[in-house]
Amino acid sequence: MTLGALFYSHVITAGREGRLEIPFGTKDLKSFWAYREREGAELSSLPDNERVDRFEDAVWKLQSVFKMLRPNDLEKKAWHWMCPCPLHSYPGQRLFELILHDWDIQNNPESDLQSDALGAVVDILDFRLPFFFNHMPDPELTGSFRLETNNPSRSWAMRVEAGNARPVSPEEGTFDAEIFASSSDLILLTTGRASLEKKKETDFLLIKGDFKLADLLLEVLCRPF
Repeated sequence: MTLGALFYSHVITAGREGRLEIPFGTKDLKSFWAYREREGAELSSLPDNERVDRFEDAVWKLQSVFKMLRPNDLEKKAWHWMCPCPLHSYPGQRLFELILHDWDIQNNPESDLQSDALGAVVDILDFRLPFFFNHMPDPELTGSFRLETNNPSRSWAMRVEAGNARPVSPEEGTFDAEIFASSSDLILLTTGRASLEKKKETDFLLIKGDFKLADLLLEVLCRPF
């Protein structure tokens, strides 16, 4: 989380200035991941208090970068190892990571996500899921899909065609498939932290309509991130 905060601070600042720039002075993905591994090992070796101090410094630096964002910055792109991402997506993505890594640290894979901010994280999915589908699409998949969660209750929808997904209203029209899950399960599934097959076997995931189309969509969305 310390390196993530430093990473975001660098790429967002560069993105505001119109540069898609790999952080930490690295030149390509190989050197980027090598840097992350080296620095992560160094951080892990620090005494507890020093490690926490480094984390706090990085977090407050990132907070100051977020505060600098203005409305005309939000559609600018910043470098990400998966694909360039609009600046407006980074604060939500950071919240996503904080909640997920808190769950990771608990080291209880059968537990649900627990956070007062869970509703805000679910709200991000209507942008996040189509966006990352478009980065690694199934070009053969065509259909309309509605997704609904409980605890908290949210709904959104997307239309997929020719390798492109776009948000549509969940309240209008008919859908080829509808997918129902708890907010925790859907977040864990779409970050590769839960087994799609296990969730279907235990009825934690309900699909109505065209099961095959829903499965094809979920196979794309339920990948590690």
